[in-house]
Amino acid sequence: MLLAFVLFGAVLSSLLPTLPFVPILLFALIVIVLVRPIALGLVLRKAMMSNTARAFIGWFGPRGLSSLLLVLLAVQADVPNAEYLLAITGMVVVFSVVLHGASATPLASWYGRRVAQSQRTLAEEREATATGLFQQEAKDIQRITPAELAAQLAGPNPPVVLDVRSRAHFERDDGQIPGSVRVLPDHVEEWAGKALRDRSVVAYCT
Repeated sequence: MLLAFVLFGAVLSSLLPTLPFVPILLFALIVIVLVRPIALGLVLRKAMMSNTARAFIGWFGPRGLSSLLLVLLAVQADVPNAEYLLAITGMVVVFSVVLHGASATPLASWYGRRVAQSQRTLAEEREATATGLFQQEAKDIQRITPAELAAQLAGPNPPVVLDVRSRAHFERDDGQIPGSVRVLPDHVEEWAGKALRDRSVVAYCT
């Protein structure tokens, strides 16, 4: 992939000086700042996630090799002024790499702070919980009462108790069932792959 970018850079270096900088800069900003976030917003409008997550996902998605390869089809088809289209696409890719590269760390920190400061369980956390816990319909999962759990824990073969509460609920009440294991909801499958196979598992959440 690095070689591909080097080759494209060599080609674009001879074309970019022939293009008007300001109009292409405005075009690149429209594509990166408006068109893609709006398009992804429409795609994700029914997804189980918060508006913060939609904004975060909508921003990231740098233009790259796929965009350049796509415009090469126009060059190979001898479309009029295809070389200029290639150069314009190259400029958009350059601006995208700069903008998304410079904003990656600050925006990731911003999203992390928003999640940490949230007083409620975010929609994407609930989705991660359902995906991580259930490999079948939730209604088919066996449920037990607190009294039944207490009896099992007092028995000769106590189950492994997982605390899989969402971050918001855990931070509001960090009390745990004695001996339980704290596992983030979206890490349940990873934990299960390393867990003991000869013990039953009871997961609790709120």
